[in-house]
Amino acid sequence: MRRKAVIVFTFVAVACGTAQVADQRATDDVAQLNEQLKQTRSELADAKRQIEELRQSVDELRRLIPGASPGQNSSTAAVPPTAAAADQDPSFLAAKISEMHQDKVESSSKYPVKISGLVLFNSYWNKGTVDVQDLPSRALPNFPGAATGIGATLRQTLLGIDTVGPKFIGAKTSAGLQVDFGGGSPTTDFGVATGLVRLRTASLELQWGNTSLMFGQENPFFSPLSPTSYATVVEPALSWSGNLWVWTPAVVATHQIVLDGTSSLVLQGGFLDPLTEELPTFQGRKPTAGEATRAPAIAGRVAFDGAKHTRNPVTIGFAGYRAQQRYQTFPSVSSWTLNSDIKLGLGEHLEFSGEFYNGQAVGGLGGGIWSSVVFPEPTPPHSAIEPLRSTGGWAQMKIIPAPRVEINGAFGQDENYGRSLRAFPASFTNNGFAAMQKNRTELLNFIYKPTSILLFALEYRHLFTVSANSLANSADQINLAAGVHF
Repeated sequence: MRRKAVIVFTFVAVACGTAQVADQRATDDVAQLNEQLKQTRSELADAKRQIEELRQSVDELRRLIPGASPGQNSSTAAVPPTAAAADQDPSFLAAKISEMHQDKVESSSKYPVKISGLVLFNSYWNKGTVDVQDLPSRALPNFPGAATGIGATLRQTLLGIDTVGPKFIGAKTSAGLQVDFGGGSPTTDFGVATGLVRLRTASLELQWGNTSLMFGQENPFFSPLSPTSYATVVEPALSWSGNLWVWTPAVVATHQIVLDGTSSLVLQGGFLDPLTEELPTFQGRKPTAGEATRAPAIAGRVAFDGAKHTRNPVTIGFAGYRAQQRYQTFPSVSSWTLNSDIKLGLGEHLEFSGEFYNGQAVGGLGGGIWSSVVFPEPTPPHSAIEPLRSTGGWAQMKIIPAPRVEINGAFGQDENYGRSLRAFPASFTNNGFAAMQKNRTELLNFIYKPTSILLFALEYRHLFTVSANSLANSADQINLAAGVHF
């Protein structure tokens, strides 16, 4: 009887323990299910938030596309092909959404700031003697031991900052600057590969509808174009060969008269610092020959702008520049140019562009093969002076055989008049160098951009320089570039 009681007790205990374990397992299962339910709800809420952000982003894209309305359903709405492609291409939408949600640069003024630039690598091979190894613009006489060779540099890398500001007397305000590393090389160990930061351009602009006022240092507005090249970024392509380009402090007013939906008449005028080509002192700043006259340079331009024309966009401009220069005790020298520029689209695959100038004493703008006047002696005090008359220009044909490929061929020449050079038995510039009669450059480059930010370029350049005594020299360069825009 006692054994039966023990067996019954044991059975009851085991049953109770089993029931307790089963109840505990049931409780754990319920807790696990509750946790999974909470996680599912959180994931659903996150998915709902992402869907809402995606919908807002799609609406934002549609607002940027003419003819598309925010909130339209892509399956029922009649949207342009671009909008339809955007809806059907997840990678496109993802890229745009990423762009919209990228971290912005914060400024102390709290106004939007944008950083951009170009990391550019250039390697080169030179044949002949040139003035600057990595950025040649003149061919020099060959002689035993003359420096020539190969090399590579990243000093043509660019960095830019742009911002918009508050409205001022009804005008939208904006500003920007750009620097490179072409300010020379420090005289330290391995300094040849360490370019110094240099200011290129900087400006403040006020915009009232079709009228603007710019204060800054920019490319001369009366010579607005430059050939396409990734081998010459520190100085624009065809510098010293007919391309007037020197970044000059100026105040420029621009007004556009709209003619129709695709064209307008552009009127520009401004005051400029009358720069000349003297080398600056190591410290401080002395007035250049133009600044010594205490009068600014003036310039104006009239242009027909049909760049919005869909098939054959064209822009044609005519301009003039005038300033005064004073050297030592000589009477003032007049500096002036007459300019023209053209950019013409020839269908989808061709574009022609070019500039031409005729002038006097324009070395400070990059004309006259970088010389404004000549003297009979290489060093002061000089006994006489003669302003240099010069003429020059360039032309480029751009071929676009495929969306990511372009081929550019360009030719430029700058030439000083013989009667100016022959004013003295030997003519020297104000930097002590012998004057030159002619400088010509031809280039051909191939540019491939596999993505919107990545680029590769191969360029061949031929230089031909004639000195005042009619001695001619030539040189060649092959340049391979790789860069990333950001």
